[in-house]
Amino acid sequence: MINDSHPIARRVRWIRISFTALTSTLLAFFLVPVATAQSPDDRTALRERQTWPPTAMAAPKLTANADSNKDTDGRGEKKDEKNRDAASLELEQMRLQLKQAQAQIEEVRAQVEVLRAQLNQLTRANAADAAAHVAVQPSVSPNAGIAISASPAPVITRQEQQPKPSTIDQLIKPKSQDGQFSGSEGLLKTDRVKIGGYADFRYVTRGIDEGFEIRGNADEANPGQTDLTNFKRNGFIMPRLVLGVAAAITPKLLFNSELEFEFAGKETEIEQAYLEYRAHPALNLRGGIIVPPLGRFNLFHDSNLQDIAQRPLVSTFVIPSTYKDAGIGALGEFKLVGRSRLAYEVYVVNGLRSDEGGEFAREVGIFESKGNNRFFDNNPQKSIVGRLRFSPVLGLELGASGYRGKHDNQEKYNLSIWSFDWKFARRDFQVIGEFARAAAQRPPESEEELAARQLLLSLPKGDYSNTFEFLDANINEPLFDKPARSLGGFYVEARYRFRPKWLTSHFEAEDASIAPVFRFDQVNLDRQFPNFSFPLNMRRTSLGFSLRPTEAASFNLTYHINQKPERFLRLPDGRPFPPYFTNADANGLSLGLVWAF
Repeated sequence: MINDSHPIARRVRWIRISFTALTSTLLAFFLVPVATAQSPDDRTALRERQTWPPTAMAAPKLTANADSNKDTDGRGEKKDEKNRDAASLELEQMRLQLKQAQAQIEEVRAQVEVLRAQLNQLTRANAADAAAHVAVQPSVSPNAGIAISASPAPVITRQEQQPKPSTIDQLIKPKSQDGQFSGSEGLLKTDRVKIGGYADFRYVTRGIDEGFEIRGNADEANPGQTDLTNFKRNGFIMPRLVLGVAAAITPKLLFNSELEFEFAGKETEIEQAYLEYRAHPALNLRGGIIVPPLGRFNLFHDSNLQDIAQRPLVSTFVIPSTYKDAGIGALGEFKLVGRSRLAYEVYVVNGLRSDEGGEFAREVGIFESKGNNRFFDNNPQKSIVGRLRFSPVLGLELGASGYRGKHDNQEKYNLSIWSFDWKFARRDFQVIGEFARAAAQRPPESEEELAARQLLLSLPKGDYSNTFEFLDANINEPLFDKPARSLGGFYVEARYRFRPKWLTSHFEAEDASIAPVFRFDQVNLDRQFPNFSFPLNMRRTSLGFSLRPTEAASFNLTYHINQKPERFLRLPDGRPFPPYFTNADANGLSLGLVWAF
C-alpha cells in the first residue's frame, strides 16, 4: 500500500470517488423513471403527480350540448397521441444517455486498472530499493507485512509467503550445503524423515585410494605370487553406494546415518549412525558412530562433492579418509563481529590403532589404521579429536584439526595428527586445500631396519634395479613394512564453474555447470629421508574438467601426471617395486560418474 501523500494514491482515490458518485447518479436519474413509466398513460399520470397541485384550477363547465362533447373527445385523442410521441422520444433520449454513461463508466474502469498496475509496479520498485538500502523491521501482526524505513515517506510492502521448511530440513542439511546429510535433498522425504544417498562409478587406469583394496583382492586370488602378479589393472569399478537416512525424533533430537556398500557389495559398513541433541547453536551433543573432524576433506569426502574421482594423497595416507569412529562429543558455532563465525567440534573416541586389525607401515602410511575401532577399542585409553573453523568473512574458511591417542594394545605409544585446511570461494571460483602431518611413537628401530635405511641412502639418485627376492628381504620386510615416525603431505585444488545459457537451457537446470579443475598434491611417507628421497613418496599433478547437469550429479575426466621420487626401485623386468605401486612411475586417467539423490 502506497502512502496517502503519494500523487498516484491521490489520483486513484479521486477516481474511485468520482466513479462511485457517477454510478449512483446515473442509477437514480435514469433507471428509476424508466422502471416506473410503464405506459403513456402512466407517464402522463406521473407528470401530473410531479406538478401537483395545479397553479390554476377551474371547475369543469357542464353542458348538455352533444356536439360540444364530441369536439372535446376529439381534442383529447389528439392530445393523447401527442403525449405518446413525446414519451417515446424522451425514452429514446434516455436510452442514448444511458449508453453514453455506460461508455464513460468503462473508460473510468480502464483508467483505474492502468493506475492499479502503475501502483503495483511502484510498490515493487520501492520495496526492492528499500530492501537494498534500509533495515527491514517486521510489524507486530504476522499478516500485516514488513514496514520499511525510507525517506521521505515510509513504504509498506506485503511479505511474500514462503513454504515453511520441514522439521527434518531444519535439523540437517546436505553436505553440499555444509551439513551432514549424505546425498542431495532426499529421494524420499516426509516432515520428519528423509532418505537419500549417492552412487560412485569409475573407470581408472591407475588406482590410488582404492589401490590397496584392489591389491588385497589380487593377493588373495593369487596367494604367494606377489612377485608374478600383474597389478597394472585398467577397468571399471564401483567403489561405493551410500544410503543416508535421517530422522527428526523431536524438533531438537536428530538421528543421522549412512550405510555404505563398497566394491559392488563386497564390503558393507556403517559410516555414520549417531544421535544429536540440539540444545543451543553454541552447544550441541552428539554420540554414536561419527565421522571425526580430522581435516575438512574427511568431513566432506563424499564423491558427489568432488570434481576429481581420485582422492588427495594426503587424505589417504596421512589422514585415513574415510576415518570413522565410535564416540561422543559436542559441537557448536559462535557469531562474532559482523559476518565472522567461529565453530568447533570435539569428540572422545576409540581411536586409530596399529594392531588388532590395524596397521602402521611406510608403504601405506596410516591408511590401514582404522581397523575395528567402531566395534571395540584395542586399549583402555580413549583418543581426542577436534577441529576449529574460523570464517572471518563470507567466502573464506580456515580450519585447524588435531588428534591424539594411544595406538597399541599395550598403551605405550601415542599417535598425533594435526592439519590445516582452507576454502576460498568467490562466486563460481573456488580454491581448497589441506596440509597434514602425523607423528607416531614406536619401539626403537632394529638393526635390520637401520641397515635397510642406510642401504637406501647409499643408492645413487635415479632408478635402482634388483631381484624381487633381494629387494623384499633387504628393504621391503625390514623397512617398508615398519611404521615411520613422521609423515606428511598437502594438496591444493582450484576450479571455476562456467554456467553458459546453452548448458543450463539444455539440461533445464539453473545449477548446471562445466568446470576446469586443477590439483597438485604430494605425500612424504617417511620424513626422516631428506629431500623427498624416500622411494615410495608420491607427487602428482591432476588436470581435468567436471560436467554437472545439476549440482547433484557429476561427470568428470582427469589426467594424472605422476612424478617419481629421487630414488626409485625396479624389478629386472621394469616393473616398480613393490609391484603393486603401479601408479608411481606412470601417468594415469580417471573417469568418474557420480549421482546423488
